[in-house]
Amino acid sequence: MGGGVNPHRLCFHFIGENRSIMTKTLAEARVKWKQTIREDGGHCPCCDRWGKIYPRNFNNTMARSLIWLAKQNDWCDVPNIAPREIVRSNQLPTTRWWGLCERQTSDDSDSKHSGWWRVTDKGYSFAYGITTIPKTAYTYNGDVLGFDDDFIHIKDTFKTKFDYEKVMMPIGPVAQLD
Repeated sequence: MGGGVNPHRLCFHFIGENRSIMTKTLAEARVKWKQTIREDGGHCPCCDRWGKIYPRNFNNTMARSLIWLAKQNDWCDVPNIAPREIVRSNQLPTTRWWGLCERQTSDDSDSKHSGWWRVTDKGYSFAYGITTIPKTAYTYNGDVLGFDDDFIHIKDTFKTKFDYEKVMMPIGPVAQLD
């Protein structure tokens, strides 16, 4: 027999909703977990970490941040140079989910990030109205799982404000996430 682990036979125990101990295969737990994170979110039965897939619409604050960075024309020390409203909003880093900007890696082992950002070619094209991007990115654990099929132009983003309730709603089935 092969030396690999069969995830359909690997079992673990956890405390279920009614406080009883339950046994599931890893494959069963993954199916249940996908359902949980697509809906209201929940705690992982293995590690107890909170998880949810968040729909993030590209909004006017992201657009303003991207346009400001595009005007810098190169790497920029955002925390020390950007206007206060851009730093406070913390929306510039989210534009990377669409591939519109990138963060320079830190050479300092004590620092997680450098704070230096620049716009990508795609970011310039979007900021200057040449191209469109998907309106919504679906993220899980800080990573993009997929996008919706509705595209927007930079001008459209100024009609879209951040909507916390929309972000927290269940996403339901999204074909590109499977």
